[in-house]
Amino acid sequence: MTELTIEVFTSPRCPHCPAAVRATKELMAQHPELEDKVGWKELSVATPEGSRKANEYGIRGVPTIILTDKDGNKGGIVGAPAVKRYYEVVSQML
Repeated sequence: MTELTIEVFTSPRCPHCPAAVRATKELMAQHPELEDKVGWKELSVATPEGSRKANEYGIRGVPTIILTDKDGNKGGIVGAPAVKRYYEVVSQML
């Protein structure tokens, strides 16, 4: 069971969304200690699941990253974060 779930909300037409996905992949590659603690997935708002979850969270723009800890506490990042800042947010949520 992961301690933190990361959901990266994207749209196929968004020019900034690939950078948010890339930042997530870089975060996980640069910090292998997170592998057993953090799970992540990309959710396109163009899909039924992605659209439903985006509405549930009140997301109005992409890319948006939602972090949920094992207790259900949520945090968020709007835009494509630098890996260093991303790591700081993830570390605080763990």
